[in-house]
This record gives sequence, C-alpha cells and structure tokens, in this order.
Amino acid sequence: MSWSCGVERWKVKTLQDRPTLHTAKTATIAQLIVVPKPVPLPGTRPPYEFSQFKVTAAVTKVIPEADGDLHLVISDGTHTMIAEAPTATCNTGATTYRRNQMKNARAAVKVCTHTQLTGVAFFDFFHHQTGVAPNEIELHPLLAFKCLS
Repeated sequence: MSWSCGVERWKVKTLQDRPTLHTAKTATIAQLIVVPKPVPLPGTRPPYEFSQFKVTAAVTKVIPEADGDLHLVISDGTHTMIAEAPTATCNTGATTYRRNQMKNARAAVKVCTHTQLTGVAFFDFFHHQTGVAPNEIELHPLLAFKCLS
C-alpha cells in the first residue's frame, strides 16, 4: 500500500506539537465516548486532548490507512471506538521519548481479545471511519499496547 502522511490536525494527532501530557488515567470506552466534543474542532490541541487514557478492550480489527496509520477498532462488547498507531515516518517532529513510545506500541499491535492500550485523547472529524465513536474520540496516538490474552 502506498501512503502519504495526513494533514488534518496532523501535528496534534502525532504529538508534533510536543504537548506536556497529563499522567495516564484508567478509563472505559463507555466513559470516553460520552465526553463532549469541542465544536468547532480547533487546529491546535484543546484542553481534553492533553489527557492520556489506559483502556482495556478487545482489538477487533487492524486496518492500514492511506496516511500510514494502523487503524484499530477497539470494543468493550457493546461500544466501539478507534485507536491509531502512526508510522514513524510521519511523526518526526515529536520528542524522541514519544516517538519511541509510538514505535513500540505500533510494533506490538495485533487483533487481540483482551488488550491494554494507552493513548492520547483526540477528537477527529467524522469521515465514516470503521468503529467510530459517537463523539469521534480516538486514542491517537497509541503510546503503549499489550495483548493480555
């Protein structure tokens, strides 16, 4: 598959804006999909997108995307949302620490019935994504991935 890096809010979704993120908190998909989405979405990072969340869920699909990301559909059995693992080629402006986290998480990604994922809260634009949450929240980028089953 040929691809090129994305453009919409790209610096935010790949941590190239070099944010100081909050410590990761445990959350459920059900909790995340009801967080109010900022309207309109800013080009920069709104306050909620400084949050990291650790979620336990099933990874039901892994889909390579045109922008090089691995698109994961995660599910709690009732709800779904998206997590994204960007390619290292497209996150070169992030700090070395964050680039390494993203690279290691991406290398571990696979379909798995019981997974612990840590990622940064990110609100995307709606574009008919597979597994999209009602509020278009994602974990983008993934910073840690561990299959527990």
